[in-house]
Amino acid sequence: MKKLLQTTFLLGCMFQLNSQILSEEVYYPQPLETEPCYYTSYSLNTNGEIETLQTEAVMVEEWTTPLRGRIIDFTLLKADDNLILLVEIHEDAQEVLQPICFGSKTKITFELSNGKKVTLPQFGPKRCGYVNIADDESPYYNITNLGYFLISENAANKLLTSETYLGSINSNNYNLDFVFKSEIYDEVNEMMIYPELYFLSELQCMLNPILPKD
Repeated sequence: MKKLLQTTFLLGCMFQLNSQILSEEVYYPQPLETEPCYYTSYSLNTNGEIETLQTEAVMVEEWTTPLRGRIIDFTLLKADDNLILLVEIHEDAQEVLQPICFGSKTKITFELSNGKKVTLPQFGPKRCGYVNIADDESPYYNITNLGYFLISENAANKLLTSETYLGSINSNNYNLDFVFKSEIYDEVNEMMIYPELYFLSELQCMLNPILPKD
């Protein structure tokens, strides 16, 4: 699922993210070497340095049953040296769905193929999901829940050491486990996606960005 996102987020929790030196070995599986980076927005300061940067949303999970469906999109954001993961959970079902809120106690944990675990805390104020515009002809309810999670330097280093195979979102009123498959075919955009390689490719796009030439 590809789409342009217009996001407003609270900046805080300042930290210096060193994009050139990683304390752990970085893992580069195929087909990353030929994958380009796609950005939906960026801005430069008066010195020509990158001030804000946002990657294109990437689908990392697609789960469907006859009565219910779910798609999870990831987007990376960078502003004032904060590196942030935006997680959007789109769900539809024949039963009534209620949006939920992610607050300060929410966290997302990733398990990597090399056995390591990485936990990211929720970033900024509490954020609540919303009901999408209903289609009177459709028998399904559709909602989007979203959360912002801070990626520290240490977390980024670990995420670059191996493929990701499992994700878990935990909050007071919400728990979700999902699997990062080796590949998913995106029928809307007619392209193959490699969810387990998401951080290996997209983090490099943020840590060592190459912006398009004017």
